[in-house]
Amino acid sequence: MTIRPIHWLVLLCLVFLWGSSYLMVEVALQAWAPVEIAGLRIVLAAIVLTVVVGLRREHFPRDRRTWGLLLLIALVGNGIPFSLISWGQQHIESGLAGILAASTPLFVLLLAHFMLPDERLRRNQLAAFLLGFAGIVVLMGPDSLAALGGSAERLWAQLAILAAGFCYAMATIIGRRLAPASPVVTSAGVMLMASMVMLPLISGSVDELPSVPVSSVLAIAFLGVLGTGLASILYFHLLAQTGARFTSLLNYLVPVWAMGLGAMILGEQLSINAWIAMILILSGLVLISRSGDIAGQPKGRA
Repeated sequence: MTIRPIHWLVLLCLVFLWGSSYLMVEVALQAWAPVEIAGLRIVLAAIVLTVVVGLRREHFPRDRRTWGLLLLIALVGNGIPFSLISWGQQHIESGLAGILAASTPLFVLLLAHFMLPDERLRRNQLAAFLLGFAGIVVLMGPDSLAALGGSAERLWAQLAILAAGFCYAMATIIGRRLAPASPVVTSAGVMLMASMVMLPLISGSVDELPSVPVSSVLAIAFLGVLGTGLASILYFHLLAQTGARFTSLLNYLVPVWAMGLGAMILGEQLSINAWIAMILILSGLVLISRSGDIAGQPKGRA
């Protein structure tokens, strides 16, 4: 497969959309609670993806088993991790959240080893996981662990982002049980099921719109329409056009962009531990890519 300039353009657009999502969550938190942010972005993404399915004249599945799996993916791959990330970013920097979320492919390796009999960890994959895990340990550091004896907000925030990464990985494993289908239809189905779950939790947030700062409204619009809806379409298009190896570059570039935005716009200053941790985690991801088994993004992720 020849990689053309348009493929690099799509890749960079995805890096911008996904890497900027952490900054947008920070802005949205000025007006809404974490669960409201998660619900609003999911509903907006569902609208975008459903419209695209209609324009493409594609059809949703009709069997209960598929919709049951879509509901499970909606909870594990969207509702829960979106809420966890939004909650965690109340207490840690957006760049730090981006680094922690980069652990998703490492969790995919671990879960696949135990849940998929034909995908046992090989030696280089185990080394990749241990390298990434070492990065997480360095990132959290002794100061975070010591917080267990006092104010533990920062520690729990980091654990929440890691739990979101674990959820994304679990959604990837569950997604492999789905029958082959159009990825846009699958993403739209996941978002529709997630919307049904989240709507009761965000009913009051719509009434608050007139009093919400414009910046927060724009942030939610970015997260739902662009960072989740459009990004899903671009991701699956890029994956189909170039394959998993090229698309996996997202795993390396997104956290770097998230860190850069946090520093430039929010004035975030990350510790030396954060930089060392990012190098270790990204090195683990490089080992995964060289093993020939690329852990892709789960369906519906943003």
